[in-house]
Amino acid sequence: MIQIESSLLAAEILPEVGGKVGQIRDKLSGHKFLVPPQKPYRTIPIDGDWLMHDTSGMDDCFPNVAAGIYPDPPWAAKSLPDLGEWTHGVWQVAKTEHSEIVMERTGETLPYFATRTVRFVDEHVLEFSYRVENQGRSPIRYLWSAHPLISVQEEYEVQLPSGDLNFRVFPSDDCIHSWPAFKSTCLSREWIPHGTNLKVFVTGLTEGWCALQLPTHTLRFTFDLHSVPVVGIWFNNFGFPLVSERPFRCIAVEPCTSPSDLLDELEPAAYPRIATGETVQWSLQLSILPRASTNT
Repeated sequence: MIQIESSLLAAEILPEVGGKVGQIRDKLSGHKFLVPPQKPYRTIPIDGDWLMHDTSGMDDCFPNVAAGIYPDPPWAAKSLPDLGEWTHGVWQVAKTEHSEIVMERTGETLPYFATRTVRFVDEHVLEFSYRVENQGRSPIRYLWSAHPLISVQEEYEVQLPSGDLNFRVFPSDDCIHSWPAFKSTCLSREWIPHGTNLKVFVTGLTEGWCALQLPTHTLRFTFDLHSVPVVGIWFNNFGFPLVSERPFRCIAVEPCTSPSDLLDELEPAAYPRIATGETVQWSLQLSILPRASTNT
């Protein structure tokens, strides 16, 4: 485990556990923002089951989210693991400093080279930067999604840019819903039934940000809409994990590249691609401010 920090925040990074952010902590109050470890940390083999390992903290999902089959030749029919292969295996540490870590890895299923940088850009803001090079001879179709499991006790508010926002649920119910109403629940501030979980994808964003307001802090994510046009949100009200004696409550605010967790559910044009020899880059910033310091 490697810790990076600013004057106000500290983040624990686990390169040997898929590069997971194990925890983000407010150094002044001691408040921890992510779901804590549910099982001992272990490296997940590329063919291992994510659900049989620790499911806490903040992961990055690439080149898929839900387990499935890669759809395009020459890698058609290759299996992709649950939460993508970035959560499996080990990231190599290329650089580490007081407030920054740079990690690298080579693709297992697909021929790419990835660089992931996590750093504090100021005392309140943690930045995640990504660079992926296609080293193969065919384009690579991919998904990327942030996957931060944020601990939420009771009250919350999901904040999104104003406008005509719609969402679809995953798995699909073949309906397009208007944010934030779903089955008589206002998803932006009301919990779904106890013992359930729900994944939605919000589209129609006019600005590249979303936020989760908690009683003590506001966590605000900012991103470039051109490369990250969708916000996924996973509401878990003690409905996951089903096989555990210790289900937990959390909300995962997940800026992402496409409104699906599968690489073959939508039309091909709905997914970004990396051309042969091309490199793509994107980034995500997470600002964490005490409520007394936020302007809402």
